[in-house]
Amino acid sequence: MEWEEALLMARGGDMPREPATLCYRRQAARARHVAGCVATQAVKARLLDDAVHYDELAANADRVGEEIAASTRDR
Repeated sequence: MEWEEALLMARGGDMPREPATLCYRRQAARARHVAGCVATQAVKARLLDDAVHYDELAANADRVGEEIAASTRDR
């Protein structure tokens, strides 16, 4: 937690939400990292599949965000 977030929470404010794409990309990176540490091939394959799924979710979130931004600019 950054100090700005801690200060905001201490004053009763809500913590800013991180963008979905960042969350999904972080999860994908974590799954890949853990996959590099496990010895069982089945678990490794599952984690790498999960990482691909998180990458797809991030790409979809990026696309939707761009569509929303484009539609609000056109108004």
